[in-house]
Amino acid sequence: MQIVRDITTTVAPTAEVVTLTEAKNYLRVDYNEDDTLIQSLIDTAQTRLEQYASVAMTERKLAVFAYVGEFIELPYYPIGTIERVQYWDGNDWVTMVYGDYIVAGITTKKVYMVANNNMEYNFIYTCGYSTTPKTMKTAILKYVADLYEYRESSVEDTQPNANITTAYEIMKPYKRINYIL
Repeated sequence: MQIVRDITTTVAPTAEVVTLTEAKNYLRVDYNEDDTLIQSLIDTAQTRLEQYASVAMTERKLAVFAYVGEFIELPYYPIGTIERVQYWDGNDWVTMVYGDYIVAGITTKKVYMVANNNMEYNFIYTCGYSTTPKTMKTAILKYVADLYEYRESSVEDTQPNANITTAYEIMKPYKRINYIL
């Protein structure tokens, strides 16, 4: 069993999956008054879809703090390198050496170890696509279109748009179904 307590981005993504210009073209918006809003919707859509599928659409470095049983599936994939595994001994973080833990898998790596369930662990690793799949870009654009179109509606008078449903359907092949958070 694993209990993820915190996920922190230590090195933020430098690439954009969808640019403001691409989103405005998709929405057929040719004025600048909504630029801040549209950028916010892009960020929201990407974050939400990444959380849904447990995938990092762009490269980044994460620190994950968790209580671990026998193994942990690191939250966001594809996983590049696992730079450091540490445990809290009550006073300080102690870095483990490879051999005290084993890494299995290619893109959705698991870290196996003999863990003390009362200890907290810290995993520093890189993850994300160097080139984001085009289908993920399409999912973000669909999601943004829905958020933009219904930005002024109240909860009572709206129904889910086909765009949002399509965005999640597009992301389904990337979703890890055995992920426990």
